[in-house]
Amino acid sequence: MASTLAAGSIDYGELLGFSSRMQREYEAKASPEARKNRGQVFTPPAVCRFMAGLFSSFPDEFRLLDPGAGVGALTAAVAERFLQLRSPRRLELHLFENDPVLLDMLDSTMRRCRDALTRVGHSVSYQLHAEDFVLASAGEFGQQKSLFRNGLSLEPFHGVITNPPYFKVNKNSVHARVMDEVIHGQPNIYAFFLAIAASRLRPGGELVAITPRSFCNGLYFRGFRRWFFERMSLGYIHLFESRTDTFREANILQESVITCSHRLGDASSSVTVTRSRDRDFSGSLDGQVLPVDRIIDDTCGNMVVRIPETTQDANILDYIEAWSTRFSDIGLMISTGPVVMFRATEFLLPQADDRRAVPLLSAHNVKPFATLWPVEKKKWPTAFHDCAESQKHLVPARNYVLLKRFSAKEERRRLTAGCFFVGNARHQRLALENHINYIYHAQRELTEEETYGVAALFNSALLDRYFRCLSGNTQVNATEIRTMPFPDLHVVSRIGKRVKALSEFLSNEIEAIVLDELDINGPLEQYLKGLSN
Repeated sequence: MASTLAAGSIDYGELLGFSSRMQREYEAKASPEARKNRGQVFTPPAVCRFMAGLFSSFPDEFRLLDPGAGVGALTAAVAERFLQLRSPRRLELHLFENDPVLLDMLDSTMRRCRDALTRVGHSVSYQLHAEDFVLASAGEFGQQKSLFRNGLSLEPFHGVITNPPYFKVNKNSVHARVMDEVIHGQPNIYAFFLAIAASRLRPGGELVAITPRSFCNGLYFRGFRRWFFERMSLGYIHLFESRTDTFREANILQESVITCSHRLGDASSSVTVTRSRDRDFSGSLDGQVLPVDRIIDDTCGNMVVRIPETTQDANILDYIEAWSTRFSDIGLMISTGPVVMFRATEFLLPQADDRRAVPLLSAHNVKPFATLWPVEKKKWPTAFHDCAESQKHLVPARNYVLLKRFSAKEERRRLTAGCFFVGNARHQRLALENHINYIYHAQRELTEEETYGVAALFNSALLDRYFRCLSGNTQVNATEIRTMPFPDLHVVSRIGKRVKALSEFLSNEIEAIVLDELDINGPLEQYLKGLSN
């Protein structure tokens, strides 16, 4: 084999161009519903190139795994990188895809890649595995026979590149039983792919993946995070500024994140975090390098992955996590509204025109510092029947902070907190729908000042930016709030006393009070005030 490669007249974008044509051809055949059922979300070409560019090096012999390969766009992007190398390599490709309609297209893409690479002197072999990647790999986790140990004799890989399928897995499914050692509850199939991919890497091997950000926090993924980071060292995270753009065709509600991690040998001491405006990477990348312990936090045993998008966000992390108390330490409790509409239909009332009717509060009733009721909403009940059979759905009327559990995709704030005061209530009980969380004191009534103060903190840019470092989806989970650092109740009460005295709850005035009472000044103060204007 020659020691150098002659590029000739090679078009370095031709391979991804070909895979993109295959993708469009497939999308013309398969309905959006069919693709959704299979969890298929194809990777845009610019994202493919970016991901392929994250591999740090290619040894003389490079073994690549592409699970859930689709039309082969990610592997095509890696092949394009090989076309630009100055010396020949031996490339061995293994691609898993169990959609029979895609297999012929995938084979066409791989033949195209092999031919282009061979023409310039590389040695290329590929193998397509028409198998369910999770079930084929089950033996890695002590369950069924594994194709990796039975017939295929696949050696560990130098690299994995993947955009795994995305759908929830029933906890009783065969996939969940196979992976029970790693993930419990109602997980998502993409976490299974990441776990198996990690197990197939040789020491130092790299895993590049694009997934929803949901694995970074929450109870469902806690076991996975611990299992994964005991074996893998995170080195790179990329975020997209727009939550809707990356996979806009699939209408995914969560932020997408690209990660690059390597199989332990040597653990990374730092993580590079970058972000781009959109999936085309228009403009320059914003980036920062942070110590790994500022990204992966295990202080509460949850192994949470925090992702500060900017230097200011990293400073917010440092400031808030210097607080000596957490939300649950100061007597605060948070619960999710107990009314699940489809399970309580016999108690739902269109109007509160019965003496046994009590208010039904949901997300549309919650506004900053206020709870509005009744609010007319088409086909939505406004009241709930208070009877012996419905008591498990009701809560006593008390001073509460009501926190919306969901935000719209591009809503300016992730956190919206309203106040409910028992002095304004005409009923002894309330029905709180499960799209809101409610905050109260474990042993006594929250004072009005404390209620306003808690609401002011959750409505501030300070806590909103902090929460965005923790969570990339549209849901606000009570578990995450319970473990958040939080000021002492004396400070909360001082904030609330000043907020209560305002004639109007303007966001810039609220922010100024919060920052003043928390003694935040300088560049961080200016940054947060700028977000509130």
